[in-house]
Amino acid sequence: MYAFLIDFLGSNLLGFVLGIAYGMVLTLRGMPLDEVQAHMAALTWHSPFMLLTILLGTSISVLAGFLCARSAKRHEYRCAVIAVTLSSGLMTWLIWDQFSMAVSLGLLLLSYAAFLTGARWGCLANRKALAIAG
Repeated sequence: MYAFLIDFLGSNLLGFVLGIAYGMVLTLRGMPLDEVQAHMAALTWHSPFMLLTILLGTSISVLAGFLCARSAKRHEYRCAVIAVTLSSGLMTWLIWDQFSMAVSLGLLLLSYAAFLTGARWGCLANRKALAIAG
């Protein structure tokens, strides 16, 4: 269950910290606060800031999938699918009105792919550890 927390809270915390940092950079460059707020609200998914955030959030999902599979030891994919469904479902519900349906579904699929890739790597690590131990 902690993989869900790592994925969901880690991605949200990362977005929060990066958003504050980006807002501070814009403010330090002399942009008035109301323009910073308008700029942040108008960011599209293909802006450099959002692409960086998506890339780092995807990395967190891979890590969470890996840790989920490593801790499960058996039925790794079942555990991973449950965790990623909770995390991605909640995240999609939170961002649904910020992006188009196509972008929201694309992010949902990216989250599943990243989490299950991490779970696959965790499964391989589990099998390797069993082979070495046994």
